[in-house]
Amino acid sequence: MKRAVVAVALIAAAGCVSAPPAGPSKSPTFPALVTPVIPKTLTVSADVRQRNDTAWARVQAGDMRGATRDYTEILKTTPSFYPAEVGLGFVALAGRKHADAIQRFRFALSRDPRYLPAWRGLVDAELGAEHTDEAITALQRLLELDKSQESDRSRLELLQLKQLQTLIEGGRRAREGKRYDEADRLLGRALTLSPRSPIVLRERALLELAMGQLDAAETHARQAVSADTTDASAYVALASVLDARGRLREAATALAQAAAIDSVWRDRADAARSRAAATLPAELRDLEGQTTITRGQLAALIGVRLENVLAKATRKVPAVATDLRGHWAADWIVTVTQAGVMDVFANHTFQPATVVRRSELAQAASALLRLASASEPDQLARWQSARPAFADMSATNLLYQPAAVAVSAGAMTAAGGRFEPTRAATGAEAIAVVAKIEQLGRGGR
Repeated sequence: MKRAVVAVALIAAAGCVSAPPAGPSKSPTFPALVTPVIPKTLTVSADVRQRNDTAWARVQAGDMRGATRDYTEILKTTPSFYPAEVGLGFVALAGRKHADAIQRFRFALSRDPRYLPAWRGLVDAELGAEHTDEAITALQRLLELDKSQESDRSRLELLQLKQLQTLIEGGRRAREGKRYDEADRLLGRALTLSPRSPIVLRERALLELAMGQLDAAETHARQAVSADTTDASAYVALASVLDARGRLREAATALAQAAAIDSVWRDRADAARSRAAATLPAELRDLEGQTTITRGQLAALIGVRLENVLAKATRKVPAVATDLRGHWAADWIVTVTQAGVMDVFANHTFQPATVVRRSELAQAASALLRLASASEPDQLARWQSARPAFADMSATNLLYQPAAVAVSAGAMTAAGGRFEPTRAATGAEAIAVVAKIEQLGRGGR
């Protein structure tokens, strides 16, 4: 691109000096310019051919006035001779008359849509007029006709990158100025040009958040994170969407991931974590220090912290529980039973105040591991096929399989080789299970 710009600048400067004698130059002054050769399909007289050569020699010698005179005379006698139009287009381009140059090149292309010198001239003229979209279109057509120039492909990639950056910046400014229709148009074009760009997806999510389109915003924010897991700003955008949806725990988790990538987000992540903790039900706030945990507390803990994992489950119609009316964890109990993570007893009670045993925690952990590892079936199969030895439980025990899966996945432990299936699970053990599932839900291992 630099060579073309320098060539144009030199031509413009040369037009201001006295014209040298006409005639072919042994060493072209402007080698970057494409000679408007006469196509084999175009029949012309020897006189026109000679005058065309002389006119181009004047261009290469910097005699723009003489070249203009010669090309104009050719067109007076042979109006259909479009190489002369292209020659005049290069003269106009040298004089920075981009609109005139564009008109000349396009006229020539109307006569011969495959004429390469006109396409090359048109690219430079459109760029000179700051018509990036039109220049890209012309360059794409040029590459369709002539794939031999790798520099054309590199130039196209640079122009497309510039176009994308312009659309993104314009969309961002429009969003910040609350010109949402304009932002939607610009970012919509950007998304069409680069549907996998994490920056475009992120900006699109922020626009949809500002417009109150939360479903679309979350979809694009998650796609931005998937496209580039090292982009802290993508996690921040996702956190903003989740916060707007009232899912404070997930928002805090997203901000923690952003802070792990870039410490500039640490304070905001800490504030989000504190805010999320403050919204927890009182029954869950001191859970880590409790020596036991109830079924209601476990259901609420899973429902609050693993909402994204539960969302992967195929919803089933659970048995009716007759003892949930007015219970503080009723909504979460319904959610986890619908997901198949915990069950209603045969007598149609959930018994939310009953203490959870380690065997029951293992059953919940096994069900959650299946959901969290849905996209990693090989990993799940390894856990399910593992056969850890427990001193207090044989492999034929009905409680063995979920315990084996939970221990193999690292969600639970068996201190001293003993699983202790009938011992009451502690709050810390339940929190450890949930933390492991959270890690898996984020793509960790």
